[in-house]
Amino acid sequence: MAIFLKAYQGYSGPVSASYERMLVIFRYALADVFQSRLFIAFYFVSLLLPVGLMCFLYVYHNLELLLTFEVPLDDLPTIDGTFFAVAMQIPQNSLLLILVMVIGPSMISPDLRNNAMPLYLSRPISLSNYIVGKLLVLVFLGSIMTWVPGTLLFFLQAFLGGEGWLGDNLHLLLAAAISSLLWIICLSLLAFAISAYVKWKAVARIFFFGVILIGSILGQVIEETFGGVGAYIVNLFAAQEVILTNLYQADPDFLGFVPSMPIEVALAQFFVVSVVALILLARRIKQYQGVV
Repeated sequence: MAIFLKAYQGYSGPVSASYERMLVIFRYALADVFQSRLFIAFYFVSLLLPVGLMCFLYVYHNLELLLTFEVPLDDLPTIDGTFFAVAMQIPQNSLLLILVMVIGPSMISPDLRNNAMPLYLSRPISLSNYIVGKLLVLVFLGSIMTWVPGTLLFFLQAFLGGEGWLGDNLHLLLAAAISSLLWIICLSLLAFAISAYVKWKAVARIFFFGVILIGSILGQVIEETFGGVGAYIVNLFAAQEVILTNLYQADPDFLGFVPSMPIEVALAQFFVVSVVALILLARRIKQYQGVV
């Protein structure tokens, strides 16, 4: 065979769609997460609260069981936005924070520490494919933990509570999805950005928790000293409380201290934190793109 026939020739076959390459990153990253038995146990425990609330709703609408257990009917809570926010959304958001803190740094820092970025990005995988593929893992796991069971609870309550309840509380579906996805995406990008600069997973987790905690404490100190809405700009927990109160139309007295901050400011806070974290993450990954 002539030598020129053995020369390199570029691939001329069918090219997979961009979303398919992104899903490859997602599939392998998700498989790595479930290799930990401790994480599987934690994730199983995190789903016990929605199951318990489903049982509660069944008993709530079963008069015979209430009389059997001698439950005072006057002490039963009203099933409305306040109930869903306090009993479901806030506890699951707290568990979601732990979830992101545990597995978020482990998804980015090993690739950077072991110089795997050139191997990823030298293939037909773009920077956006890589980031979105990793982000989808936390969006998928966080959704199953938060707004997906919240939606199931909503339809169960709608079935048991009658048509009148469904028509009066349709906003709860949107509230569960928006509040959960905002929390998931913002925390995930923040964890990714921190782990991109602090390459050791354990240290990155400490930094991530420290940023969230320091922002909360700093916001309270500024508010007590100077007052005003600006004090809560660095406090993600305050923004979360404002969003939950407005979207769920919940009673602020049951959610604890809710700052008098417009929901537009709270949404802008989540948006700015997410965008800044994304920019820092992209810049860091590009620095490793050509490392061999």
